[in-house]
Amino acid sequence: MTADHGREAVYAAEEAAFGGTSYDSVVEFDELLWLRNALQSSSWWPEGQIVVERARTDAVSSTTRQGDDGQHRIRLAQLQCTPLTFAHEAAHVLAGVTSGHGPVFRRAEIDVVLAIFGSQPATWLSDSFASMGLDIAPRSWREPSAGPLQRVIDLA
Repeated sequence: MTADHGREAVYAAEEAAFGGTSYDSVVEFDELLWLRNALQSSSWWPEGQIVVERARTDAVSSTTRQGDDGQHRIRLAQLQCTPLTFAHEAAHVLAGVTSGHGPVFRRAEIDVVLAIFGSQPATWLSDSFASMGLDIAPRSWREPSAGPLQRVIDLA
């Protein structure tokens, strides 16, 4: 297994940007499924469908994997069922699961945060990465529309 350079620094930057906010608070799992549905159905999202599941009850961390069939699967640990953790894991999908937590991942996370939560939270994260000296790669996908994603009520 190769080293994932920058992982701890990314976690620290996320904590500095979002610690104590509603983005980093545990929510009902269905809320995260709503975020997944809204993100993957947005006109910007380039990566198709994502399977989001609860991790085993004893899991202490969340993961993102891509199966042999190309399907992306996010497993969220119970204590990490937060909007920020979902955005972090969705950024792994956008960047490619082999990107680790490097500059491409950091670009992806800023863009996912922008799409889901809006420009101010994306600026918090970008500024936090910059203050920790973490490089951000140029964007290799379309620029996202700024969120926050809106709830649409189906009246039919």
